[in-house]
Amino acid sequence: MQGCVSPVLWDPTIDNWTWYATGPGRGIQLSKGKYKGRLIIPSNHIVAGTKKNYSHIIYSDDRGSTWNLGGITPQDSVNESTIAELSNGRLMLNMRNAGKSRHRQIAISRNGGKKWSAIYPDTTLIEPVCEGNLIQYKFPGKKESLIFSNPASTSSRTQMTVRVSYDNGKTWPLKKLVYEGPSAYSCLTVLPNGNPALFYEAGYQRPYEGIVFEEILIENFK
Repeated sequence: MQGCVSPVLWDPTIDNWTWYATGPGRGIQLSKGKYKGRLIIPSNHIVAGTKKNYSHIIYSDDRGSTWNLGGITPQDSVNESTIAELSNGRLMLNMRNAGKSRHRQIAISRNGGKKWSAIYPDTTLIEPVCEGNLIQYKFPGKKESLIFSNPASTSSRTQMTVRVSYDNGKTWPLKKLVYEGPSAYSCLTVLPNGNPALFYEAGYQRPYEGIVFEEILIENFK
């Protein structure tokens, strides 16, 4: 690891890592509280000799000039992760399951990503074991919310779905089926007009036949 191309300042913690990846998806910049301005990239790794997968973050407090290793999840069996800042200033790490569960796994940080809570499943966010994406979003005239996208199936990479939470991910009352057919990785963004949009893999026979960019109209959430 020491000789690889990595933005992280060297930390002996990673001496026994055999796999390291950032994302997939997007990083964030914190907008409030003690760690305002911090850049955070969700990442994952495997520990040598164990085949155990963990999620972690790297962070920068100098606008990306240097990067440091942040908190590592206290339990394994998670990997590709996505992150969002919650309305209360905490951080949520939303992770792909690397074990037998078919639910997204969650961890919370109260200190800017330096330490993560025990992992727990979000039983609403079902998955076939696939990447998902999470962003903070503010609907016009409403409080902050979270938007999440993934193939919402426990058996196949299909049913690309976008969900909305108004309570920091405790419940997901609104959802929209974006594409019923084969679909896989996705990434959310916010357009200049204020609407969210989704960039995702999709096809007719397999999820990897094409890439779609689609605006998600707010009034279509149900």
